[in-house]
Formats: sequence, C-alpha cells, structure tokens
Amino acid sequence: MLAFLSIFLPNTHTGALVAIFDREVRTLLTENRAFRDIWLGEVSAHFGGQVTSFLLPLIAVTYLHVDGTGVGLVSAAQFVPIVVLSLIAGVMVDRYPPRRTLVAASAAQGVALALLGVFQAVKGLTFGQLVVAAVVIGVAAVFYEVAYQSTLPRILPVDSIAAANGLHQATYSISTLAGPSAAGFLIGRLGLSPTLTVAAACSAGAAVSGMLLRGVKAPEQPRQSAVRAIGSGLRFTWSLRPIRDLCVQAGLSNLHEKAFLTVFLVFAVRALGMSGTTVGLITGVGSVGALIGSLCANRLAKRWTVGGTLALGAVLAAGGLLLIPVVAHFGAYVAVLASIAMVLNGFGVALFNVFAVSLRQAIPPEHQLGAVTASYRLVALGTLPLGAFIGGALSDALSPGNALWLVGLSYLVVSFWLTWSPLRRARTLEEAEELGRTTGVEAPPVCRSPSA
Repeated sequence: MLAFLSIFLPNTHTGALVAIFDREVRTLLTENRAFRDIWLGEVSAHFGGQVTSFLLPLIAVTYLHVDGTGVGLVSAAQFVPIVVLSLIAGVMVDRYPPRRTLVAASAAQGVALALLGVFQAVKGLTFGQLVVAAVVIGVAAVFYEVAYQSTLPRILPVDSIAAANGLHQATYSISTLAGPSAAGFLIGRLGLSPTLTVAAACSAGAAVSGMLLRGVKAPEQPRQSAVRAIGSGLRFTWSLRPIRDLCVQAGLSNLHEKAFLTVFLVFAVRALGMSGTTVGLITGVGSVGALIGSLCANRLAKRWTVGGTLALGAVLAAGGLLLIPVVAHFGAYVAVLASIAMVLNGFGVALFNVFAVSLRQAIPPEHQLGAVTASYRLVALGTLPLGAFIGGALSDALSPGNALWLVGLSYLVVSFWLTWSPLRRARTLEEAEELGRTTGVEAPPVCRSPSA
C-alpha cells in the first residue's frame, strides 16, 4: 500500500502518513471553535456507536441465547430507521437549529443504553427490551448523522470541507478498529452493565458537545407541509446531475459491497475452512486502508483533481474485492493476501466517501442541505439489505466461489459509473459547486459563513 501511495505522494514518508492531521486540519481544529466542538462530539458518538453495534448482537447471542433470526432482527432494528426516517430527518434538520437535533439524538441514545444497563443489573435483559433499545438507537443515529453532515457546510468555507471530511473518515476508521476491541475488553473485564454505561457515557459526551454549538441557525424555509417538503427535496436532489450520479454510484457500490461480504463469509467458512475470528480479522483490517485513504484523500485531490480522485476511489474499492477470488487458491497465504485486498478496498472506499460527502455538502443551497443529505443516505444505504439478500441467494444458487466472481466482476463494471459523469471533470469543490448550478434547477446562491 505504501508503494502504491508513493506513486501519488513521492515525497511522503511513512511517518508523514501516520501524522493524522495536516496543516489545514490543524488550522480548522485550532481556529474554528464550532467545528472543533462538533467534531469532538462526532468522535464520542462514533466510538460509542461502534461499541454499541458490536454489543447488541453479542448480547443477543451470549446473554439471551436467541437464534440466528433473532440476531438478524436486532441488527435490522438498528438499520431499518435509515430507510424509514432519513427523509423525515432531512426535513427536521432543515427546519430547526442543528444544536437541538444533535443534543436530542445523543440524549435519546444515551438513555436507551443506560436503561439496558439498569435492566441487566436489576432483573436481566429480555429480548423485547433489546429490540426496542436497538430501534431507539437506530432512530437517534439517523437524526444525529443527518444533522452533523448538514451542519459542516454551514460552519466551514467550501475549500475546507474536504479536509474536514477526511478527518471525519479517519475518525470513523479508527472507531471501527477500536470500538469492537474496546467493547470486547470491557465486557470481559467489567461485565455487561458497566460496558453499557461506558457506551451511554459516549452518547452523553456527544450531547455535551452539541450543546456547545451555538450561533448556527436553521435556514429560512418556505411554508409547506412535511410531505411536500420531502417531495421537494427528492425532486431537487434528483434534478442535480452531479448529486444524482453520486447517489447512483453510492447505491450500486453499497449493494455490491454488502453482497460480496455476505458471499465471502460463506465462502471463507465453507470452502476455505476459516474460523469466524479469522474472517472477522480479514474483514476488519480494511479499516486500516480506510484510515490511510482518509488521511491521503485531500493531498491526492490537490495533486490531481477532486473528480478524478472520487472516480479512482470507486474503482479501487471494486478492484480490491475482486482480488479476493484471485488469491483464494494461494493456500497458506490466502488470509494474508485477502487482508491486503481488503486494505485496498478500504483505501478506495475512503477516497470515495471523503469527496462524495464533500460534494454533497458543497453543491446544494443551504436550505436544501438536510433534504439532499437525507435523500442521498436513503439511496446509498437503502441498498444494503438488498445486497445482503442477493449475496445469500447467489451463494445458494451458484456456489459461493462462483458467486464471489460474479459479484466482484459486476462491482468492477458499475464502479466506472462516474467516468461518464460531469463530476469527473471537476478539479476542485468550487468547480463542482458551479457545475451543480449549471446542470440542475435554478437555486439561490449558497451562503456559508466560515466563522458561524
């Protein structure tokens, strides 16, 4: 991976790659108090979220001893609110100050986790309590993420958005690595109730950070019902060619990622004889690539172009996964080679995510930020359950090995979608913003205050 990066960053040494904050990010953290406060809340929320995502299915398996369907129900309970409530969250974020949404969502999540800890300590948890808590946590996460991503463009200048999202992606990658490990350590040393208390404390930290966000008001909105506002947001999002292309690429990529990982789990266990622990390590190591990609994304874009880096990320993500069936017959080395492929996949996903989120924040006018964020997340994340179903069905119909090749090749083909998009020509976020105005419906100028 470092050799690959040296092609683009010839003067960057290994020490520089692990120096998480470049000068632009350090400036944001030291000089923009609003960004610093909201980012610290995001750190706490992401870490707590990763701990929680690991804990809830673990509780179902080890403490409640439910079957596979029950475990799936607990996982789905956290995910379904994204599909059901994303558009409503977008309307709320556009109508009310983000501080209110961030605090309320964090507080709701913290209360749900704290109550789980209390119930476990007093009488022991029930499956119904776990599912209800999972739903509350999922709903809170939807509103928090839409509010957070819609707030960044309101407190940052356009040319700082990519650096901020690089930091966001790095935060997410580190949390993905550290959260489950910390949860496993805590539950082994302290027990379930104290571990749930730690997760609740992370939500409390995010709530406190949200309280510090002052002076960011909701944009003025036309008076209309929530239903009409949702419809207007969807039409506006689909009318912008750059945003539409991003939605399609993200939806197709997530569908294939989920289908591939579903097939890979079956293939690795049944065909390669790997343990669940080994499969988890191979899959999780992709976060290392995501961390490297998030740290390098802004530099790559400055040396090349925003559009080119975005398109490259999508292709690298697909190419990384396609390497796995290629190396599947390398015997004792397959786990190592598959891990390297996952690192490449994570690197590509991070490149795409940093600039997909940045473009999604830079292009729309301020009063449509919530609607566009919610619509995008609905399309991008709504394909995940479909991908899981398709992956499982293909494994049964074709055999896991053949399904792995089919999904991998299909993913590589669709990863070139942005090659034919106008976004491919955008050299900077400012050019992409102008491109959005010329390829969509007319909209009032974007007004963002760097010191709000």
